[in-house]
Amino acid sequence: MKKFRRFRSLAVLPLLAVLLALSPLPPTVPSGTAGEFDQPWHWPLSGDVQVLREFVGPAQTWLPGHRGVDLKAAAGISVLAPQGGVVSYRGFIVDRPVIVVDHGQGFKSSFEPVTSSLRVGDAVREREVIGEVASGAHCDGRCLHWGVRLNVEYIDPALLIEDLRPSILLPLH
Repeated sequence: MKKFRRFRSLAVLPLLAVLLALSPLPPTVPSGTAGEFDQPWHWPLSGDVQVLREFVGPAQTWLPGHRGVDLKAAAGISVLAPQGGVVSYRGFIVDRPVIVVDHGQGFKSSFEPVTSSLRVGDAVREREVIGEVASGAHCDGRCLHWGVRLNVEYIDPALLIEDLRPSILLPLH
């Protein structure tokens, strides 16, 4: 019976991904908020960002993995939109508050645990405060989990960040 319960809980993950992908709004983004992505994406936190846990994509969509990055953050810290978009979900998933921003072109960012006063349909600009780090789930009181989906597949959010540090050439040996 324990194996069945474990399987049942893992089976919820793809369902959650599908539910989050379904938006009550059409996938349009107001002009001036996103769309062209002529600007680089930004970390959803200000200052020096520390990644506590990196993205680990599953071999298959239904298998376990870490579908985002955990960024060091204490409760009450402001969460910023990494790119402009429209709030497509705000509410609770299981035991944690979540906000999802649809950036257009198939990109959606999800942030947890985050409390927000924004509503579904509100437009947000790049670097605008979208909420505050709260408590709940595996990030409870220590981090912000940032996930990004391109269409319905999770991708590594860190790949969207433009690294402006100078390149350093290393010796070949």
